[in-house]
Amino acid sequence: EAVMAAVRCARFNQRKPLVVTFGGAYHGWWDGMQPAAGNERTPGDVLCLKDMNPLSLAVIKARGSEIAAVLINALQCFHLNSSPPSDLVLQTNNRKVGAKDGYKEWLAKLRKTCTDAGVLLIFDEVYTGFRVAPKGAQEAYDVQADMVVYGKTLGGGLPVGVLCGEKKAMTRADPKKAARVAYVIGTFAGHPAVMGSMNAFLKWHSRPETPKEYDAMHARIDAFVAKSNTAFKKAGFPLEFKNWFSVWSMVYTAPGRYHWMFQYYLRDAGVALSWVGTGRCLFSLDWKEKDYDELLSRILVACKEMQAGGWWESPKLNIKKAISTEFAVAIVKSFFGY
Repeated sequence: EAVMAAVRCARFNQRKPLVVTFGGAYHGWWDGMQPAAGNERTPGDVLCLKDMNPLSLAVIKARGSEIAAVLINALQCFHLNSSPPSDLVLQTNNRKVGAKDGYKEWLAKLRKTCTDAGVLLIFDEVYTGFRVAPKGAQEAYDVQADMVVYGKTLGGGLPVGVLCGEKKAMTRADPKKAARVAYVIGTFAGHPAVMGSMNAFLKWHSRPETPKEYDAMHARIDAFVAKSNTAFKKAGFPLEFKNWFSVWSMVYTAPGRYHWMFQYYLRDAGVALSWVGTGRCLFSLDWKEKDYDELLSRILVACKEMQAGGWWESPKLNIKKAISTEFAVAIVKSFFGY
């Protein structure tokens, strides 16, 4: 609902029809923002461009008079121009997952392009807000958006959507035309329990020591990732952790036909992670060094069992070559009637 409100307010105040999104970015499942699997309708008022591509900036410049806003999900840096993890893709051999170099510079260029073209820049921080940094992705990338969308993190986990921005972008009524309004409403708008939770969270967030707690958390996560990757490499396990502040992902460093089995070994070891090989997980401030050590210990147990079961091929085996050879032999046999 917060993203819907942002898009509606942007179009209302800009008096322009188009909104720009970037390939694969997730902004909710409603028709106006999900032209992908699960939605048969392709919105005609949304331009889907490519992240970190100069041609995208050229399009925004050329069509600035039509574009009301550009919508950014900063988490897209983890899987550039590809769909985020979902129930449709549970496993992958993708080894490119991870925060991309140059994304900060890209956002700075995008910010300037939007300013020059008179286009609003909207940060969708439903996922990243108050998680990657005290001030979210805007602080992490040193970019100031015109409008920002937040989600359940701001409500301490309770269902809430929040839209923040400058008055010129947030106005919902036209002073010159009384009948012209931007109708915006929310299911949980002003709910006492939600407001109380938000108040408690913001009081905690405004403490002077809070930024130091974020820094300490990021240091623990960086140390955990480095320690884990060293252990994986030393043991010859085809795994690697990637992280972006408190967001992290487990990826495979070599292709394999049976990576999907690892999920079962993880759960047998007492680790329940969604979308291993594609997904993005989160560490919280509650995690201490002993918790990270326990997690790594359990993951290593799962790795050893996976390897002992023969589900991870030897690094010396070129799995692509083996599959190609197997496929070629099958074709030859079928041709000669074997």
